[in-house]
Amino acid sequence: MNNWAFVAIIAGLGLVGYVITKYREGFEIAFIDKTNDRKTDETRVSSYAQQTNNFKPTQPPPVLPTGIETPYRVNTWNSYVPF
Repeated sequence: MNNWAFVAIIAGLGLVGYVITKYREGFEIAFIDKTNDRKTDETRVSSYAQQTNNFKPTQPPPVLPTGIETPYRVNTWNSYVPF
């Protein structure tokens, strides 16, 4: 191959490299998840606070129904047979 072929190959590779770097999407800082930063700051001194994400009821438990309690359960509630 002659010298012009090497120059053409190098120029082509340079052009491809330029196009790839020109239209590459950059890093976007807004997409970083920072939801745990507040909790990390709160527990920086000690993480033995035993905090959980359990459900906290917003209303009092329902009044027990009238009737005879059976040995059956539905979720956390005992079953009752009405009078």
